[in-house]
Amino acid sequence: MRLGRILVFVVLLAMPVVAFAQEEPPEGAMLIILDASGSMNNVDESGIPFIDKAKDAVLELVEVLPDGIEVGLRVYGHREPNTDPVRGCQDTELLAPVAPLDRGAIRAAVESVEASGFTPIGLSLREAAADLPETGPRSIVLISDGEDTCAPPDPCDVASELYGDLFDVRIESVGFLIDTGSAAEQQLRCIAESTGGNYTTVGSANALVARLGEVTEEILNWRPPMTLNGALDQLAAPRFPLAGKADWLTDEPGKIAVGGYASILMPGETRWYELELWERESAWIWVDLEWPPGLEAGGHLETIVLDSNGNNIAAPVEHGGYPLRAELPKDEFPTTAAAVPGQTQGWPSQASYLVGLHWDAPPEVFLGSLHVGVEVLGGDPLTYLARTELQGSLDPAQAPDLTASFEQREEENWRGGQYRGTLASGETRWYRVDLVPGEEMNTFVLFPGDRYVGAGTSGEFSVEVTDLAGNSVGRAHDEWPQMSQAFGNERHQATVSGTVAPESALESVLIGFTWAGPPGQESEIIFEAEALFHPGRSEAADRIDNENANRQEPGEENAGEAPSTTPPPGSDQDGAPLSADENPGGGGFPAPLAIGVFVVGGALALFLFRRFRPGRSS
Repeated sequence: MRLGRILVFVVLLAMPVVAFAQEEPPEGAMLIILDASGSMNNVDESGIPFIDKAKDAVLELVEVLPDGIEVGLRVYGHREPNTDPVRGCQDTELLAPVAPLDRGAIRAAVESVEASGFTPIGLSLREAAADLPETGPRSIVLISDGEDTCAPPDPCDVASELYGDLFDVRIESVGFLIDTGSAAEQQLRCIAESTGGNYTTVGSANALVARLGEVTEEILNWRPPMTLNGALDQLAAPRFPLAGKADWLTDEPGKIAVGGYASILMPGETRWYELELWERESAWIWVDLEWPPGLEAGGHLETIVLDSNGNNIAAPVEHGGYPLRAELPKDEFPTTAAAVPGQTQGWPSQASYLVGLHWDAPPEVFLGSLHVGVEVLGGDPLTYLARTELQGSLDPAQAPDLTASFEQREEENWRGGQYRGTLASGETRWYRVDLVPGEEMNTFVLFPGDRYVGAGTSGEFSVEVTDLAGNSVGRAHDEWPQMSQAFGNERHQATVSGTVAPESALESVLIGFTWAGPPGQESEIIFEAEALFHPGRSEAADRIDNENANRQEPGEENAGEAPSTTPPPGSDQDGAPLSADENPGGGGFPAPLAIGVFVVGGALALFLFRRFRPGRSS
């Protein structure tokens, strides 16, 4: 069923290990397949036939398609009545060839369609292989109100064959007024998912128009997997080329770069790739395997991830339940998934990893084809989404208060939060943190750089900590001992920190983030802020405040006397409070003497009571 793809990979096996990608990929080609079978003559609640609404939806779609795209129209069931299955099941016709968009020609073709006969979906898909161009991204939009009434050929099998032969074709199927769970829904879903496409059910003409618009947008943004054969030698491993997701902040938050690849894999081989992750990034790697039809593949498919020390750090992906090592042929399309760097704690530094894809199958299987998907995450997605999105102010006086959203951990004397916001080149964004005596404030900031805003980003990223009057009160934290960092060329990111000590006794501090880079660019900042409470330092601060409050002003009774150098009772030579062990009795009687007085007094009282109690004879 997938022999065509396997033969393609046989040819690729002899080619150098390089990536084949067009610098300027074409806009792509799209073929619309419209159901004009007899059932499309059914009417809705308004008395309008389904076919008329479907035609209107296609016409609206054609009007908004971009001029550069190639579009064609194939229709089935429109010429022969549904009383002649022999001729009706051959009734599929290309009314508008796939060519640069000609709205007039497609409009005329659509308007000529009338619903009449059978539903030869499988044959229409098979004919579509010749309708589409030989190269470039190719997509099919299938609109139907029912299942195939002419099989064989089975449309789901034809879709798999079409995907296997052309490899880079994708089918999007739209079920028009189809019951959930019906055989028609299952068939249309299978057709789409066999090629990596999507199935959608719509229940009205307006919904059909909206869905066709969404499908078109998805098709225009879709590109087939890149052919990237891994190396048998780790030293020659090609790097996964990743494409940044322009909509990563809104579409799939936390997923910032992706890549899709196709490769060959022979039994007993391990194909190696290199994956580079930037600071505080992780990745998911998805791998599935196919092999020639008619063979019972065995063994296991495994994903390996090696760090710089050669340790396998691959961890299971929490979503989907796919194993690191999949058993064959238990699954027809075995899939493995690995998380990188897995469960590593903290914020991992920029590093390169070796990704190995291994198949320990018997040799008679001969050859398999791999499909690899890489998704780079800005940290763990759940952690990223848990960050508070908060935009700093350009005016320090209007800086938003971070402490209003701080999480409190009383048992750890800690409170803090994690945040994300935007920052344009040339801006300084300000935030405020309110403190209590004895608290130390820390902030740790990542400037993601051109992983998000595109190649060519450079400049300097910095953080400053000031009081409310604008005076500098901060320094760099020991963990990331720098308050500014230049980047560009090989360095794409900046990580800086700021801290203010508890001895400062400030009630509020301001944190400012500045990016001095190329004008007109904007990126995101990801940062944390925390306040740590130090009880001993707080007690010392309270004592100093009390001493200042009790200090007599000149001219009072003891004015002019030299201040005492004797530490107060219960204090050490520096005036700090002593512990219970160092000062067991506080400022009164020593503890042993107090206990002795209590015991002797009690004994004396008991003796006198017994000797002189009423009724006792002398």
